[in-house]
Amino acid sequence: MKLILENWRKYINEEEQNIYSFDFDNTLIRYHTLEDGDVEYIGPHEENIQLVRDLAAAGNQVIIVTSRYKPTGPKKPWDDAPTPEELIIQLGLPIEVVEYTNGDHKVKMLKKLGVTKHWDDDIEELAALEGSGVEGEHVPVPGEETELLRNKWLSNLDAEARDKD
Repeated sequence: MKLILENWRKYINEEEQNIYSFDFDNTLIRYHTLEDGDVEYIGPHEENIQLVRDLAAAGNQVIIVTSRYKPTGPKKPWDDAPTPEELIIQLGLPIEVVEYTNGDHKVKMLKKLGVTKHWDDDIEELAALEGSGVEGEHVPVPGEETELLRNKWLSNLDAEARDKD
């Protein structure tokens, strides 16, 4: 019966379906700052996870658009967080699309995908949406985790690149 109701809601809302997008790091999952200035994964952002479920239950498509680099090999040993795909499976999230921008601003991808609204912790990403037709929603982060996490990724990726040379 539950499945019939869900399908009926999707059918009724088909014409009203929006595409909503969520950033991944510090938006769907959370980090906190350690005393040494590093950041550590602390779990899903429960409020936004519930929002994903609610938006999908209302018949909307929900996707992840992350500035992470698309994985090309095994998971990085210094990355203690789940990948977007792992989180989707672990939590049974109603998300079928994950797009990686490989460090580029997301606005081009969001427009290409027809996204109506995007949730993100990065003020620069949200500022880039201005005038694009994509609404942005800021996800506040309690500390400097956004910048620290970006620096951690860039530093580790640079070190890996140097090691390959």
